[in-house]
Order: sequence, then C-alpha cells, then structure tokens
Amino acid sequence: MSVPGDDSVRAGDAGGDEVRRKNLLLVVCDQLRADYLGCYGHPSIGTKHIDALAKEGVRFESCYCAAPLCGPSRISLVTSTYVGEHGHRNYGSTISPDVPNLVTSIKRAGYRTGMFGKNHMFTYSRLGEVWDELDEICLGNYDDHPSYEHSFSAFPLEQDHPYNITGRLTDEAIDFMHRADRPFFAMVNYQDPHPAYTCPRPYATLFDPDSVELPDTYYDRERQPVRNEVWRVHSEMSLCTERDMKKAIATYMGQIRYVDDCVGRLYQFLATESLLDDTLVVFMSDHGELLGSFGMTHKIPVFYEPLVRIPVIMRFPGGLGAGSSCPGLVEEVDLAPTILTALEIDVPRSMVGQSVYRDILDGSVPGRTSVLVEAGGGGPTCSVPVEGLRLKAPFLPTSLGPGAMVRTGDWKLCQYSDDLCQMFNLAEDPGERNNLYDDERYAGIRWKLTLLLLNRLLTVKNRDMGYERWPKSVEPGRDLRFEPLEGHGR
Repeated sequence: MSVPGDDSVRAGDAGGDEVRRKNLLLVVCDQLRADYLGCYGHPSIGTKHIDALAKEGVRFESCYCAAPLCGPSRISLVTSTYVGEHGHRNYGSTISPDVPNLVTSIKRAGYRTGMFGKNHMFTYSRLGEVWDELDEICLGNYDDHPSYEHSFSAFPLEQDHPYNITGRLTDEAIDFMHRADRPFFAMVNYQDPHPAYTCPRPYATLFDPDSVELPDTYYDRERQPVRNEVWRVHSEMSLCTERDMKKAIATYMGQIRYVDDCVGRLYQFLATESLLDDTLVVFMSDHGELLGSFGMTHKIPVFYEPLVRIPVIMRFPGGLGAGSSCPGLVEEVDLAPTILTALEIDVPRSMVGQSVYRDILDGSVPGRTSVLVEAGGGGPTCSVPVEGLRLKAPFLPTSLGPGAMVRTGDWKLCQYSDDLCQMFNLAEDPGERNNLYDDERYAGIRWKLTLLLLNRLLTVKNRDMGYERWPKSVEPGRDLRFEPLEGHGR
C-alpha cells in the first residue's frame, strides 16, 4: 500500500486513473464521559444526533484513553504512542510535528487539513505547517469568568460571551468542508463539556437539577489514593452542597446537548452535500470527567472508569459495520492506525497502535488482551493539602504523582509511584468501591497484574509491532527501533 505525495492524483482531478480518497471528519470533545451519551446507556440525556451516528456506525464499548488529561491524551491520539514514550504529561503539552503523526500523514496524501478548537497536540509556532486552515482557541477552565468561583461552579453563559465558541467552531468547520477543493480532513475540537460547567441558554436550563441523579459518591478514606482527599480539600468540595452538584450535572448535560446539536449540523451538511458516502466520521472524547463520582469533580491522575473509558464512534463510508458495537478492549493509540488504514494511507512505523479496521471488515473486533493508561507528573505525590490553597482546577501540586493502570478481562490494577494502589474486579464491582489491592485472598491476581503492568511499561518504547513491518535493510548505524521518538521525523 503506497502513500501518495502532494503530487498524487486528487479527488476531482481529471484523468482515467483518478484516485478518489475519502474525507475525514474527526470530532473530539474535551472531558466527555462515555456514560453521559444515550448510545452508551444514559437514560435521559437525549443525544439523538450522536446516537443516530452510532446507529449508522461502529461504537467502541471499551476504549481507554492513553491518559486522563488533555495534552498527553491528544498527543497519544495523533502520534499513536504511549505517554511513557512521548514523555508529555502536562495539560498544555505539545509535540513537534516532525514526529510522524495522523495529521501530517494525511496531509502528505494530498488532503486539505483544517482544525477548529483547542490544540494541545503540536508546537504552537508550527501549527501552520500542519493545518491549511485553523482557528485555534483554548479556554482553559473559563478562569476569568466572574461566575467561576469553585471547581463545581455551574452557571449560564452569556450568548455573546467570547467563551461561547461551540457553535462558532461548527460554522467554521462546515465552511471549511464546503470550500475544500480536494479531499479534506476537518478536526473539530470542542471544549464542551469541559468545566466550568457552563453553556448558553437554552442548553444551560435544559435539565432540571432536581431531576438529575447524583453519582455514587462513596469512598473509603483508608483505601483510596491520598491524592483524592488532597484534591477534595484544594477544590473545596466540603462547600459543595447536593444542590450545587445537581446543578453542575444538569449544566454538564446541557453542554453535551449543545455538542449533540452541533454534531447534528455537521452530519446534516454532509448529507445535504451528498458527502456521507465519501467521508469517514469519527466522534470521540480525549478523556472523561469525575462529575461528583467519589466526591470529586474535574480530573486528577487516577484511573476510575468515568475518567479513562472514552466514547468512540466511527461511521464508515458505505455503511461498514453499521449499528454494531465492539465490546473488546481498545486503546486510544489504536485509533490513528485504524483511521489511516480505512483511508488507505500507510501507517508510520513509529505508531504502536493496532488497527482494528480489518477486524471491522470481518465483522468482529476481539480487542486487546490488556489496556495501558498512564498519568501524573513528577513526584512526589502531594500527600498533605497545602494550607490555604484553593484551586478551581487540578493544577500543581494536585497533578503530581506518576501512576499507571492496566486492565485485562474483568480485573484492573492502578499502581502509583508513592501513593496507595488499587485493584478492582469490574464485573463484581463496576462502581470501583471495593479496593482489593491489599486483600491477601487476591494476592495471586495482584502479582499477575503487577507483572503484566511491568511488562506493558517495559515495552512502551519498544516499537517492534512485528518484524514484517520493518525494513530488512536499514541505513548503516541507524535502526529506528533504537532511536527516540523524535528521531523518526528526521
């Protein structure tokens, strides 16, 4: 399978051997929990457009992000490398576009590329090399809004406020796709439903706080990572009333409905322009949100299911796999190779993910035997709340403390460098209430999971995904398997 260069035949070009490449629309939400979509089981949110997309596409039930943090997750998405390899662990981390990645691979195949929304992927000064058109905007946590007083603050956003960008980004993406004179790759990075919990009316008041259910906030102080309680203190969760939390959840649901309507507009454009049969549509989130679970909001370097399990829907041209779901374990790093394979573009050898496109063609995605998630900056873990420190988002020192998670089958192990570790049986304990890590009845399972996690971490930098994928002859003294990630771009 060859990768056409910029001088390859493009869709719409004249010639008897015309190559008609499929377009790509990639929609990435920030901090969207999988279980807050109708197609993932939410009973009342009413995400009709995203649910319709799932009925026409393939829904991944058990896809896990590379990290429950924006920058590290998005870098893993586009480079198909793990956090332990690309080494970026902070919120606003970026990586050189010289590193082989999803976007430049598609751009070199002759596509026109456009990005609308937050970056958290590539070096800001070089975005013009990656994207032909872009409107890069990141709102952080809406920190400057006067109504954002606490980590759990929820309030209506003024219609004309500069923070109201979800509709605007949708308009720009539609305009970009409409004007594209060749196959396009449009990436729409919605900030919603990211905290602060705010959106314009009617979405801000669409759900009655009294009608929403609070999540299970149970936690055992003696059998949880200390970082949890430190974050609760720093974020002043002791001030969060039941009414406050319900209001935050109701507004979060409104943010999702705002996104859902915008996804409906994107879909309607493709339908009106007769582009559905020529476009691969991918909808996903970079990570989840605690939203009151375990008595916390936002995200911190922990591995609870509401944070690390992400929604992923792929609608393939021609109705491939329409209405199916894939229960098998999938990692975020698998998505870029899957997309590239579906677009018939070679997967860079630096990408460690496993394309599941052929499995979808065969009608079954068995999935991986295990998934790896990493998080946390440098150590040590902040084990005692800093007196007087009040945070609206989990910045330093709350975000310190490296950790890693592995899941295989029903079992999940969360290991931290200097914090209390966790082990759960998700089949018997889906709410992750019962930490079995120190339960000697399960010592054998803990030992096996520890070895599995160690093996996964040891092979993070080993990009040998099969000898057949590597050239039989290499430049003297140079073998990419022994080079750092950045070496692949030179």
